[in-house]
Amino acid sequence: MNTLLFVVDVQNGFVSEKTKFVLERITSLLQKNLFDYVAFTQFINEDPSPYRDYLHWRKLSTSAEQDIHAAIKPYVTNIFKKGTYSAINMETMKFIKEHNIGKVFILGIDTDCCVLKTAVDLFENHIHPIVLAHYSASNGGKVSHDAGVKVLERLIGRHNIIHSEIDADIVSAV
Repeated sequence: MNTLLFVVDVQNGFVSEKTKFVLERITSLLQKNLFDYVAFTQFINEDPSPYRDYLHWRKLSTSAEQDIHAAIKPYVTNIFKKGTYSAINMETMKFIKEHNIGKVFILGIDTDCCVLKTAVDLFENHIHPIVLAHYSASNGGKVSHDAGVKVLERLIGRHNIIHSEIDADIVSAV
């Protein structure tokens, strides 16, 4: 079985004072080349959307906000556009199945929203999710990040959350 690093929504519109610290961590991880495959998600807040209609949230509506952040753009290979919290849809599931991926390492922005929902959807599709908390952040700040991690521990298991930097030994041991 192959491994996939899923980089969730590291886009200009999500990078803020509360999340920018993970850019260097993510770049460092991407440089290590530890995974068989790497994929990126790109959230697009189209009109209409539940984010606009029910949350009155209009960010990520312009191409400038939707662009993958320049710090990680050089590493972008497979990119999946999405208009929901979760990155798991028919297109990503097809990619996972076609590439015989058994473990998906997930990181990105926001831990308590898109990272959480993607991890849970993988779990419910019987694909092993491993959340890389050290490489994730939330625009709600540390409180929201920690809350997301706490809920993930309950939903997918504490042993499927990694809180530290990772290397090849950790990837193969999980």
